[in-house]
Amino acid sequence: MFHLNFNPPVSTIKLSHENDIVFMGSCFSEHISQRLLELKFNVNSNAFGIVFNPISISTLLLNSIKLTSFNEKHFIEREGSWFHLDSHSQLHATTKSELNTLLNNLNLELHAKLKTAQWLFLTFGSAYVYEYVPSKSIVANCNKLPHTNFVKRLLTVNEIVESYSELVKELKSINPNLQVVFTVSPVKHLRDGIVENNLSKSVLIQSVHELVNNHSNCNYFPVYELVTDDLRDYRFFEADMAHPNKQSVNYVFDKFAMTYFSKKKKKINKDIIDINSALNHRPFNENSASHKTFKNAMLLKCKSLVNIYPFLNLKKEILFFGK
Repeated sequence: MFHLNFNPPVSTIKLSHENDIVFMGSCFSEHISQRLLELKFNVNSNAFGIVFNPISISTLLLNSIKLTSFNEKHFIEREGSWFHLDSHSQLHATTKSELNTLLNNLNLELHAKLKTAQWLFLTFGSAYVYEYVPSKSIVANCNKLPHTNFVKRLLTVNEIVESYSELVKELKSINPNLQVVFTVSPVKHLRDGIVENNLSKSVLIQSVHELVNNHSNCNYFPVYELVTDDLRDYRFFEADMAHPNKQSVNYVFDKFAMTYFSKKKKKINKDIIDINSALNHRPFNENSASHKTFKNAMLLKCKSLVNIYPFLNLKKEILFFGK
């Protein structure tokens, strides 16, 4: 046996295709949310791009709940484009006004999702933060500004717990049924240093467990432990020795499925995986009788699934196989 085969506790509350699901946090959260999107779940993932530190995540969520304007001091212009220090650099515009409109629209969309969502998955990447000197505030992204504009420091457990205790309270006020699931990213922030990375992860883990112990609607899914302690081998990492590879992500998602999917949901997911595989199939001869028979069989399968499960959106697939 090359790993421990650790099984997280099975959740009594299950994910459904009829749920709205929100993901925010580090890049590892995008791996899980992308798998759910491929399985036709209703997912809103990282509305403001990848965010690593928990304080910036909570700031963005609180801004969305209260529909607060974005910090004016955090709009910056660089090389002819405008960016905001509280969002990822992928969100930019040619003018400050355009960027402000873009961010406010995303804020409104996330606000609406938070009011209807059944699940909020939050993935913390690092407890190290950068404070922007002009505003004396923690930012999500330095956007390639000179390092002299920032002060780097390590968050304390108390800072994180206080911030999220307020956030959980605000979330309950707009959506009492929301389930919050915390995860800690297994991605190693080696540029901080090996010792420093472990210190950072320990702060995140202690903070999360204190929050889970204090709030009945908060839970923990052990992504970090599955990769770091269960698999525990660099064969499960990319060449940079920092990012989990595809095999590792597959393993984590299998454990995620065991935790959050019912038997019925696993059957639906298998059918959708078969349909996705068929979509990616490249025939030797598209006009052959065998390929037309194959497409017709998949079309009937899609229509049958939608008939049984009307909440599934297979319009694209039905259109493709119906050509």
